[in-house]
Amino acid sequence: MRKLILLTIFLVSVTVHAQTDTSANYLDRLSPDELLQHYINEKEPTSLYKGPFEKAGDSLYNELNPLTIPTATVSGDPLYRAAMEKENARLANEDTTNNAEQKLKPKISLGMGRLGYHGDLYQRHFQSPLTARMAYDLNISQRLTRYLQVNFNIMFGKLGANEYTLNRNENFQSEIRAGGVNLMYDFGNFIPDQYKVRPFLSFGVTGFEFLSKTDLLDKDGKAYNYWSDGSIKDMPEGSPGAQNAKELVRDYYYETDIRERNLDGFGKYAERAFSFPIGVGAIMKVTDRVDFKLNFQYYFTTTDYLDGVSNKSLGNRVGTKQKDNFTYTSFALQYDLIAKPRQKQKLGRDTLNDAFWLAFDKEDRDKDGVIDMMDDCQGTEPGVAVDAKGCPLDDDKDGIPNFRDDELATPLGVPVNEKGVGQTDDYWAAWYAQYLNDSTGVGATVEYVGNIFALNKKKTKLGVDKEAYTVELIRYNGSIPSDELSFLLSIGDINSTTLDDGTTVVYTSGNYDKVSTAVKRRDEFRKDGNKSAGVSRIKGKNITQVTDTELAELIKKEDEEFAKLTALNTATANNTGTNSAVSNTAAVNTNTATEAVEETFNKTDVVYRVQLGAFKNKISTSVFNTSAGVLELKTGESIYRYVTKGYKTIEEAASVRADLVVQGYSDAFVTAYKEGKRVALNTTKATVEKSYKEDLNEEKIFSSVDKKLVTFKIQLGSLKKAALEKMIDEKYKDLKDVEKQNTVSGSIRYSSGSFNGYDAAEKYRKELETKGFYDAFIIATFKNEIISIQEAMELLK
Repeated sequence: MRKLILLTIFLVSVTVHAQTDTSANYLDRLSPDELLQHYINEKEPTSLYKGPFEKAGDSLYNELNPLTIPTATVSGDPLYRAAMEKENARLANEDTTNNAEQKLKPKISLGMGRLGYHGDLYQRHFQSPLTARMAYDLNISQRLTRYLQVNFNIMFGKLGANEYTLNRNENFQSEIRAGGVNLMYDFGNFIPDQYKVRPFLSFGVTGFEFLSKTDLLDKDGKAYNYWSDGSIKDMPEGSPGAQNAKELVRDYYYETDIRERNLDGFGKYAERAFSFPIGVGAIMKVTDRVDFKLNFQYYFTTTDYLDGVSNKSLGNRVGTKQKDNFTYTSFALQYDLIAKPRQKQKLGRDTLNDAFWLAFDKEDRDKDGVIDMMDDCQGTEPGVAVDAKGCPLDDDKDGIPNFRDDELATPLGVPVNEKGVGQTDDYWAAWYAQYLNDSTGVGATVEYVGNIFALNKKKTKLGVDKEAYTVELIRYNGSIPSDELSFLLSIGDINSTTLDDGTTVVYTSGNYDKVSTAVKRRDEFRKDGNKSAGVSRIKGKNITQVTDTELAELIKKEDEEFAKLTALNTATANNTGTNSAVSNTAAVNTNTATEAVEETFNKTDVVYRVQLGAFKNKISTSVFNTSAGVLELKTGESIYRYVTKGYKTIEEAASVRADLVVQGYSDAFVTAYKEGKRVALNTTKATVEKSYKEDLNEEKIFSSVDKKLVTFKIQLGSLKKAALEKMIDEKYKDLKDVEKQNTVSGSIRYSSGSFNGYDAAEKYRKELETKGFYDAFIIATFKNEIISIQEAMELLK
């Protein structure tokens, strides 16, 4: 026993002596290099905490600690202070927000957010929090353990939804008043107290009251009637006099009590229920007393009467079997009523003298003559010449220091390899020769096949993205006089374009890539007497007139660019070593590289066209779905005339007319124009029966359309989601002649019936209405393509 006591005393004395040797006096006797080595070799304490603790202890820690932070090339751990662990423990006891063992030290929070609906309405039965309604909550919480706390809360707000679907239009708004209790788990047994952000989960029970109302009347007391086109009217769609119905605007004032309305016969059900909220969120510490809380809760309720619709509702109001639930997305500020503020720390005493810091400031570890405080390139190899910033010299500024540069005089801007050798053309030639295992490169030949720079006749457009040019003949804001109509139709390549104002129509001739070609065509029109003809720039449906000054500049620029291309072609042909035949070919290409111009009509040529129709009301040219090309002209008495493009021979026009008859334009006929006038076919090369009497009147109204191709159908609905296709098929399975058609927009159109007259279609629509298909409406088709009702009625005249 005595030996054991003596051994213990000896060990204690050795420990005390070791601690005395590492005192401040011992450290003062060390040189800067020895002091740094002492801290590097010092044994790390057994504590697991590795973080910094600024403004405490001697200042050497604050200087050395940044040097130990890991970088891209150096790994290391921050320094450790023995006092940090004690200081953290002391502060944790002073700050009750970090102390889990507290009693009757509550926190209070005020929050606001949005109540989101999840019930029988909407196709997904779910409402986005962005369109939800406002709510407010008051919460008092008390921590039970390090990771668990209990919350008492109250909440009040509004919950609502507005549904607009093909078969149902419902809306409601319910006032919610709730109160309850929940438990919150914040992972305190896993996450240390010093972390300022902490996630949490919650579960609880809440009782609430609700008062649900719906918006059925506008501010004047008129009932809403939802039409299939999405509008709201004061009369039901399809009712007598519905064409005089007036549009209503919802006032979003929910005036009708859903329970008192009793539309589905539910009676006086209780307007209170229980819910079981499940939540997730995060708490962020702002100060010692204030926290910021984000929260999302989903409330599972015990009622299905929040929206007034359930699985026991009648007709198309029937809902799902699930209860009406809701969500609450909120943020809140939480205030700790008991927490004590942190006490300011006292700075530790500096244990290092001025001599140490002087030596530290003047240290030069790489011995390059530049102290570390001013050295931008620390760790320079011994003996290497450096500049004033401690970086190795680089005389040719190629990025490779002189001591590693095999070429000290590389020209500025020339790329170099890792040895500082310039990568010039000779360098790469030598590299390539070595790659081919041929150090001299003698005997290497290069063969050029053809003249790759020769002008291509098909590529003489001066810029792919430049606008095209056309000859503008005239602009009209109204009807075209009869004499002008014949003049325009006698021009074989006439085109018409309606401007964005919807009333101005521009008539043009030709479409050219080169402005010089357009000018040449313009001069031909002016020579024939059309002094108003001019050149315009055309891009899409935008037509802009070009002034004479702009024309001169464009032609000059065009000539200069073409001259450059010609000179390049000639130079290439002379320099590529090709034979004389290639050079001659290039010369020919240069001289003939002009724009290919479409065949034009002469003034004395007969222009044949196929007449498609003339109508009192305008019809979309898409109705005449033909490859013949359609020209629209508005003539006197507001008659819209539709004709095909011009043809040079009667055979071409007759062939097009035959194709049109097959396509459904049975009454289409050929007309002829010459020198600005309409002429009879028997005065041309056309063969006409002697008994045929041609009517040359250009003002009559007619339609070439086969009226049997115009049909009316009843559209039942349109489906945008293929997932619901089976459900819709089941809905329409008892109807006859149901047709499904995939539209261009990707939806599925359901229609029923096919009628040649509007009255018969209207009769069938009313019959469908009696069967419950209130949203059905009439559509018109021509050649199985949908057209407007107005166009269909015009084609049937």
